[in-house]
Amino acid sequence: MAGKTSLIRTLQNADRKRVLTNRGPDAVRDETTKVFNVEEVEVDGTVLRVIDMGGQEVYHITYQLTLRQNCIPVIVVNMEQYEEISSESTHREAVRRLAFDYMSHLYLANPTLGAPKLIFTHKDKFQNAQFQKLRKNFLETSNQLCEEMIREEKALGGEFAQIKHFSESTEGVFLGEDIYEVGKDDKYEVFDLIKESLLQSSQHFVKPLPLVWEEVNEKVLSIPSVYSTFDEILKYVQTELQHIESSQLDIILTYMHDCGKVLWYKDISSLRPYIFHKISEVTKLLCVLYHHDPNIWQSRVDKFQPYFSEDGMPVEKEDFERFVNHFTETGLMMQCLLTHLVKQETPFTGLEDVKVAVCLLLTFRLLYGPLPADFKEPCFIVPQFANDFFDTSYSSPKNMLLRVETQFNGLALPQYVYQQMIVCLLKLFSDEFAVIKVKKNGANVYQDGIYTQLVHDYKSRKVSLHVSSNAANISRMWERLITTNNNILRHVLETWTASRPVTTCYCAHCLLLGLPCPKKVLNPSWCLRSLRHAIPSTRLCSGSSTTLCGDEEIPSALLYPCETLSEREADKLEKFVKELNLRGAEGRLANSAANSSQLDLPTPTITANDDLSDLSDDDENLYPDRKEVEEMKFIRLRLNPTSNPKIRQLFSNTDKVFTMTRKRGRALIINNMNFDKRPDLCRKGSDVDVENMSAMLKSLKFDVVTRTNLKAEEMLSAVKSEVIKEEHEDLGCHVLVIMTHGGLNNHIYGTDLKRVKLTDVYDLLTPLNFPGMAGKPKVVILEVCSGERSDYGQRGIDRFDIGESQKEGESISPPLAKVPGDKDAEAMNRLNYDDLLVVKSSMESFIAKVHPVYGSLMIRALVSSMYKHAGHHDLFTIFKQVQTKVRKLCLDKNLESGGQLVVVWDTLTHMRKLYLFPGFNGS
Repeated sequence: MAGKTSLIRTLQNADRKRVLTNRGPDAVRDETTKVFNVEEVEVDGTVLRVIDMGGQEVYHITYQLTLRQNCIPVIVVNMEQYEEISSESTHREAVRRLAFDYMSHLYLANPTLGAPKLIFTHKDKFQNAQFQKLRKNFLETSNQLCEEMIREEKALGGEFAQIKHFSESTEGVFLGEDIYEVGKDDKYEVFDLIKESLLQSSQHFVKPLPLVWEEVNEKVLSIPSVYSTFDEILKYVQTELQHIESSQLDIILTYMHDCGKVLWYKDISSLRPYIFHKISEVTKLLCVLYHHDPNIWQSRVDKFQPYFSEDGMPVEKEDFERFVNHFTETGLMMQCLLTHLVKQETPFTGLEDVKVAVCLLLTFRLLYGPLPADFKEPCFIVPQFANDFFDTSYSSPKNMLLRVETQFNGLALPQYVYQQMIVCLLKLFSDEFAVIKVKKNGANVYQDGIYTQLVHDYKSRKVSLHVSSNAANISRMWERLITTNNNILRHVLETWTASRPVTTCYCAHCLLLGLPCPKKVLNPSWCLRSLRHAIPSTRLCSGSSTTLCGDEEIPSALLYPCETLSEREADKLEKFVKELNLRGAEGRLANSAANSSQLDLPTPTITANDDLSDLSDDDENLYPDRKEVEEMKFIRLRLNPTSNPKIRQLFSNTDKVFTMTRKRGRALIINNMNFDKRPDLCRKGSDVDVENMSAMLKSLKFDVVTRTNLKAEEMLSAVKSEVIKEEHEDLGCHVLVIMTHGGLNNHIYGTDLKRVKLTDVYDLLTPLNFPGMAGKPKVVILEVCSGERSDYGQRGIDRFDIGESQKEGESISPPLAKVPGDKDAEAMNRLNYDDLLVVKSSMESFIAKVHPVYGSLMIRALVSSMYKHAGHHDLFTIFKQVQTKVRKLCLDKNLESGGQLVVVWDTLTHMRKLYLFPGFNGS
């Protein structure tokens, strides 16, 4: 959406000259659109009011204040940005980010809107052929996305409100006559065409107005204050226009709101009394919370002047700085801070003005509060600025757990809508006895012995709602679940009328047992589906009734809402739940023991009859028996695509597998080959590993970045630079490959022979440090030795090991909690390293084989296996097969490394598997 402001200023320019904004480092002032601006463009005597929306994500939540049914959507696409995103990701992702994400704000709320205008900018940056190719790709991809939504609508049977233009257009999302191309050197005629098109489309809304309406309009806009009540405006207007009655003024003010001259939310009871007739001043209020300048809070601290609070207490700079730090660290804004900022930075200066301003922010769910009195000072929660993330994995509960999950299909809901759902949850618990915790991706509340938790993942468009307590509270738990779920859905459907929620309720019996595929009920009868239907009624089962889950008879209350239990029924249910907990714990213990034994034992060979591709151990691509052949060092196999329908069906089953994007993800390869002042430590052959690994990852649709010969601190810096890239938010997976020398106690070495702890590497991959991959799989491939031993005892130190120099190396980071050794890697499940899959070339204290011509044994085995089996097996299974293949080859050929012990462990959540689906994207 870059280029909107330049376009508007050019359309406004009476001299018919191009006007460009300057947002570069040499700009005299910041011309970035903050929140939104309301501008006027005159075309042949008709004044068009244009709302210029701030493009930065921080402003998206404010768009809801400007949504109108009588508007013309205008999408401005910077083709330089489109090319950049397309090359780094996909055309689909570029179209989504630059067009569809903005269109969702308009069309989800107002599905009857007409066709959008599309303006391509920066045409002058390309040769004509290249520009036309990009243009064609953009339009074709847009139509593909639209067709997918239409097919989804048909599958749902017309149950939801349709986006009229999408479903009725035969030409695609953007009509040919509504598409314009703008370059730096274009003459003004193209802008004349744009203005004529806007004027023509506006005729659907423009109506002849009585002269008195214009007089009232001028009178209202001349009021000096930011807002007035309806009665105040009526009295003010009647000083000159005595014949204007209340009913007439209602109609005129409604018209002024619809055409963007005032803000009057007459359908919202809390805001009905107020008409905001200085829209630009309202944007200043929104800027108090939402601003694109990362230094805004420090700037406020620097400019602070001491003052006296409402209760007469002095507020010094250190107090103000404490308030600011509290907000930036927790997302909790103290009431005194909010009041001060509103008074200082907006025209809402009086005490009543501040109350109106806060009412506006609360009504649109921009914040929640004030919090109950048990806090030291009253404060408000601003969900968008909360820190940390809730764990999204579903471990088996100790208490009763009711769980529903809602998938929002169709055009993607804006991200801030999920944050508003948090406020919907909190508004149900307004008394002082509720204990509240809010994070970036959800909130939980404890009240009256019941925990209620909402966790959202806007990337996968899912919201999970959990209610837990002891079994005796099952009836109240169901009431809490149904009330909360339907309250959230009602808010979404009332505002975003074209959204398409699909709700799944999970069997509490299966959750207690920790079953990987719990029984579920799709769109249960008590769930609000659409505002077109009546509010669903809830049929309650009795506390003594039973139903079947598989072959087991269970209490109906574990799957369906129930009546209040008698004391006898509650005791019986609690006893049943305890038995389920015991069975679930025994099952988890057995699975844990099985996984632990797999760590040290060879994985049995899986034949073609067992699965969809042969996982035999024989591999001629490892180390040939004959003499070294130069051309054989590079593995060039054909990648077997995902062709079996059983595997293809898993692609969209997010309960069983991780979601994959068209471009699978990014991969960072760090290879240390030469070490400072130690030529004897050169890892000859590692360049071959890089070539083989890079080619394989690229064939799997990963973008690969390679860094070579890094010092210890540079290694960590390389990973840090990678994890902060915003594009990870739109990708499905990440791969980190590290090839270097290693040593005891889970250390690896930089080329300066200083140590890096693997725990420090893993810490950089946690959701806190790597938010773009939160809830997504991260694969770590470590080609490092871990000591001097082979499987046959002390057979001599491999000439590529560091030996004593490792022990003398200096660690470049402070001590952290000890990461488990390879022999107890399953304990990683108890740490905060979610969604990791790690393969390491050697167990603690053991060496790893590196051939000076062919490279390392593990990398060759892994690359070969991925080419052959990635189309039909998940990565954990392939890595276990690599483990077996390497060990078998070492033993069969009596290699110097003896029985090299490859280690595989994971912390993949949701019991999901990681498939890469080569050659398949779900279509």
